[in-house]
Amino acid sequence: MEKKRILKNGMPLYSYRTEGTHSFMISLYLRCGSLHESESESGVCHFLEHLSIRNINYLLDGEAYRLLDKHGLDFNATTSTDMVQFYISGAPKNFRIAAEIFSRLLSPIQLPAGEVESERQRIRAEIRESDERSSLDSFAMSSAFPDSSLSRFITGTSGSISKMSRRYIERYRRSVFTADNLFLYLTGAFSEEDLDTLDELFGRGELYEGEKKETVAPVPREFGKRGGAIYRKNGESCKVRLTFDIDVARHGQILSEQVYKILLGGYSSELFLELSEKRGLIYDLDGGSAVYKNIGYIYLTFEVTPSRLEQALRCALGVLSRMKNELLPTDRLMLAAHTDNEAMLLDDPRDLNFTMAYDNHFLGLGFPDIESRARAYSSVTAEDVRDFSRTVFTRDNLTVAIKCGRKTDVGILSGLIDELL
Repeated sequence: MEKKRILKNGMPLYSYRTEGTHSFMISLYLRCGSLHESESESGVCHFLEHLSIRNINYLLDGEAYRLLDKHGLDFNATTSTDMVQFYISGAPKNFRIAAEIFSRLLSPIQLPAGEVESERQRIRAEIRESDERSSLDSFAMSSAFPDSSLSRFITGTSGSISKMSRRYIERYRRSVFTADNLFLYLTGAFSEEDLDTLDELFGRGELYEGEKKETVAPVPREFGKRGGAIYRKNGESCKVRLTFDIDVARHGQILSEQVYKILLGGYSSELFLELSEKRGLIYDLDGGSAVYKNIGYIYLTFEVTPSRLEQALRCALGVLSRMKNELLPTDRLMLAAHTDNEAMLLDDPRDLNFTMAYDNHFLGLGFPDIESRARAYSSVTAEDVRDFSRTVFTRDNLTVAIKCGRKTDVGILSGLIDELL
């Protein structure tokens, strides 16, 4: 069961002990990400993530990685659209040294200018080496969410990060290192003494005043009024992405995620079975969903030969059409992964840590334990899925992005959308 403790400095500490595990995981979560950044701030959270880790190594006289290796500790971080997660994990006997290293995240950025510039160059290399900017997904997001933080890159741009000094990053750090915007989450094998250790080490860290950042996405004017808009980009291959708007405030996060699972969550998912296993139109397909407190989207991406484009689209849209008109049998609701030990979360402190932290403290779902989360998923019915499909899988919610050769006729898309949705 999740427990809450307020540290001496006002920072929340959540913990979820799991019996039978042999490691711990401590995470520090920040409510910041590209979702909350202005265009001029683009990439600042990701830059802060990098500098924070580099700063720890600097404060430890360059010995951080040696210490981590000596004690078998895994220390890293990740930035997403709406959060930064720092985490450290290891064997319970090394909890104290892990917490001592990790607590230095609350220290001001003290890096010399040369160290900041070195990290800036690393991020520029990351941006350069990534093919994200030329991808169909990037084109689709900029088409569906123009001039929105939803379509900005987590890493920012070379231009935006070039203007960020150490002083700028430190000022931003103070705006998000507040009692409302950061918290600790501890999972796995730990003792009451370990909780006291976190209070001792993190409780003396300085927090600042700042506005709480909510997991709420900006809503574009065209949201829910897309009209099946088709955006084309020239390319050698033929690749398609279908993106549907979701009114999460109406449907809820659980149902939205479950429908994604039914459509794209594995080898028995509806779209994989139809497009790949049964018809061999594709080998694999990609997809995902983003769910915030207010809105979200679900998308499907696949590559196909130009001659089979119409057949593949008819097949994909046909699956969605059937979901609008038929009730799926219970065994096709894909519930087991969420209801039988919650995809093995109780055996995995890392996944449990992120899942409970994000569901409860970013989305505000308030699950006291994994069993409550499992019950929420098990309550999803075939009628719920059909009603969701009828509301979401419509022309008004659909944006199509296609990357193909100039000779490929995309005129068929609009007719198929009218016919099947």
